[in-house]
Amino acid sequence: MLTFLSGDKEEGSGSALLNMGVISKNNHWMNPVREEKSFMAENKHLNQLSSVKDDVDAGKTHQPVIYPGNTPSSSKENVSDIDQDRKSALQKQTSMQLWQHWKKLFDRSEFQQIPIIGALLAEHLRKHPEPEIYQGITDLLMQPSVSDEVKALLLDLLAEIATPDSLAQLINLAEQSVDSKIYFLILQSISHIGDNRWDGKFHEELSPILEAAWSNPGLSEQAFLNAIGTAIAEVGAPSGVDQLLLTVSGNAAGIVSEETNRIQQEVAFQAIPNVSNPHAIDVLSNSLNQQPLGTAAFEASGNALAGMDTPRATQSIVVWAQQAPDDGVRNLEQWLPKISDPKSLILITSIPTTQFNNPAIKAVIDKATASIISNSALSITAH
Repeated sequence: MLTFLSGDKEEGSGSALLNMGVISKNNHWMNPVREEKSFMAENKHLNQLSSVKDDVDAGKTHQPVIYPGNTPSSSKENVSDIDQDRKSALQKQTSMQLWQHWKKLFDRSEFQQIPIIGALLAEHLRKHPEPEIYQGITDLLMQPSVSDEVKALLLDLLAEIATPDSLAQLINLAEQSVDSKIYFLILQSISHIGDNRWDGKFHEELSPILEAAWSNPGLSEQAFLNAIGTAIAEVGAPSGVDQLLLTVSGNAAGIVSEETNRIQQEVAFQAIPNVSNPHAIDVLSNSLNQQPLGTAAFEASGNALAGMDTPRATQSIVVWAQQAPDDGVRNLEQWLPKISDPKSLILITSIPTTQFNNPAIKAVIDKATASIISNSALSITAH
């Protein structure tokens, strides 16, 4: 199959800026991120948590949306495997009753029931926050006598709730637990909280807390910054994406050390292409058109728009291409193969190439159009 129609979402090997020679390898912040702490090296004991996790997962018909690749699901779906009478009875319980029930399951080692009660409890707490329950979770996490297995599931619960209250608690826990065995589990919950799109939407209300943490001059630990930057991109609020772009361009407000600035630039550059919230398209499009070609902010913006693979995002790339210079050929050749959405492909083929000012850019569009049409004909013939 021709390259433009492969639908391949792979980024390719190495940094786009380095591959194209736009930024020198001597630019120290574009080098691979250096790990200050190794998840595997310093947290080998986390592998031991898998046995309890497996027991819990065995009881899940639909897993909570915490880890990458999970399909967002509502709390009602999480409890669909129990009979209607019991479901109705559980839904009538208060948050505190569900929390007490949840804790008793640990005492009885009834791990298969944890997802059911946890999903219902998360649904309750999203609508009616209970400070006493959040404090209870913190108390258990801080107790040395509580096993790491139980703490891992408590952190899963906070990530499943995915509200400003639960996120603030996770960040506070991370700040207090840098030397704790569960530190990286806390960061994992933070970094993937944007994946949890309960009610089927991006939760931009999480972004202000993440943005405040990102701007905190006292936060300099690399793994922590990586978790925050990743979460900002996953949530994809325009203000958060703009903050990442300002960081990459070196125009972020605030005073941080040179080393922290380097880490934040690395994290932001790697995180921005993962933005998928359509509300961020305008911010990314403005950056694409305003930042000089070849700069980190320009590259990250184009990568994000291409990766979104939607007609609006593709339109932003097409509009840029209409005025792009010769040097933009390499970018366009990198971005077009990431686009596979049918409506986006139609958009590319429907624009007259006379609208592209640069002959080299026009040639790239002509090649893409020919590939799209050829592949469409082959697809029709095959069917």
